[in-house]
Amino acid sequence: MSNSENAALDLVELFNTNRESEEDGVWMNLHPITDFKVRAFNAKAVTDLREKLMKPFQTMLRAGLKIPEDKNDEIGLKVIAGAVLADWKGVNIGGEAVTFSEAAAYTLLEKLPKLAN
Repeated sequence: MSNSENAALDLVELFNTNRESEEDGVWMNLHPITDFKVRAFNAKAVTDLREKLMKPFQTMLRAGLKIPEDKNDEIGLKVIAGAVLADWKGVNIGGEAVTFSEAAAYTLLEKLPKLAN
């Protein structure tokens, strides 16, 4: 087994046995100086926000219609920015340090959509 395989993040260890970590989030190291605190996708904060954002589209969905793709993408980014991401450290945009907020996270995800994927 290579060193990179040994250094892999064990998600079961992080989330499976600790409901508090799922709800509060765990710190994920993305770079030596950058960390994201990430909640599980089924955490209450995440499901509550997703339900709130989907509510205006319930009539459409019940009628068998699809949410317009741009609105669906917007909802997805808002859920990630507003609930899946709980915090970050060491994030710079254009050389400026950025403090975590839902708005800052949404702006970052809009500019870097692959980060959300």
